[in-house]
Amino acid sequence: MSDEEEEYDKFGEALEKVQREMKKGFPVGQVSGWDDDAQGIEEERNPVESPAKEILWASENGKLSVVEGLILGDPTLIHAKDKDGYTPLHRACYNDHEHVVDFLLRHGANISAETEDGWQPLHSACKWNNARCVAKLLEHGADPNVTRQTPLHLAASNSYARDTMQLLLLHPDIQADVTNGTGERPVDLARRCGKYGYLFEIAETCINIL
Repeated sequence: MSDEEEEYDKFGEALEKVQREMKKGFPVGQVSGWDDDAQGIEEERNPVESPAKEILWASENGKLSVVEGLILGDPTLIHAKDKDGYTPLHRACYNDHEHVVDFLLRHGANISAETEDGWQPLHSACKWNNARCVAKLLEHGADPNVTRQTPLHLAASNSYARDTMQLLLLHPDIQADVTNGTGERPVDLARRCGKYGYLFEIAETCINIL
């Protein structure tokens, strides 16, 4: 059995499991027209200048104890934003700090908060193939189809984002044929930018069978 055939079987089994559990919710287990996520992040020259700056810095750097202390002292800090609209949840997601993401979500972070460029936390996690954070966000109800340039577009544009692409394609509500501002579907980006375009074919085949 070839590697691709073996992956086909594993992917099909995973998708079948998702289909069986749809009623119980999602199980945990260059981008066209968009700037690089990291380029839009405001650097904190003095992260302790204010509580808002400190929680943004702590979330970005995975300092869970600092985040916990700040939120317990002032719960409104969970909605802090930098000048570009990035929240603590955005920052924790793009640096793959799952423990911080989990804490923020459990304490009321806005899972749909948008930056000035329209990025939600799921975009930040998908851009960098932070699959654990992607799974956590989807588990808490993040919309996998948000905006015309969807999280799946971002994952598909990166040659290393197989894990994230699989998670998104397994989601029961995914709309894999949405086109972005330049008329491209995620599968078009995957075929042009990486080597995982076949995942879309596997997903479509398995869905048709199931």
